[in-house]
Amino acid sequence: MWQHANLLLQMLLQANVYVTIIWAISYLLHLIIWSHMLWNYTGLAMLLAYVLAVGTEWMRLHASYSINLCTDATTMWLLLTLTPCVLLPALVYLRLAVVFASRWLAFLTNVQFVLMALEVLSALLHHVWRLASAKRESQNRPESRLGAY
Repeated sequence: MWQHANLLLQMLLQANVYVTIIWAISYLLHLIIWSHMLWNYTGLAMLLAYVLAVGTEWMRLHASYSINLCTDATTMWLLLTLTPCVLLPALVYLRLAVVFASRWLAFLTNVQFVLMALEVLSALLHHVWRLASAKRESQNRPESRLGAY
């Protein structure tokens, strides 16, 4: 079933797609450039965290688009499980791994965090607004007044 999409959330998601593409390419280039120093457990952990972060971010964006455009929230579990359990720890680890090595990657990761926070805030406010308007509509229906008399 279709619903009224949240335009602000849609714009934030679109911006996040571009930021994620730039971040993924930049971080991959960083890993390739420093690959000679990454042949240890730290390097393998960074590579694993990168793969998890990129894959999870694309699944999160897909789930967010689906939830924003449809009321069928079958992909809601992707948002509620993968984001806090996989994506955020991977992004924090990757952010801390390059904290002194690359200001550009640190900046892009910060932008990703800000966009995710704004997406969550926008989605919550839109959901509360939709619930309030649905409740107001149900109270204004003539059938609901008949039961009161």
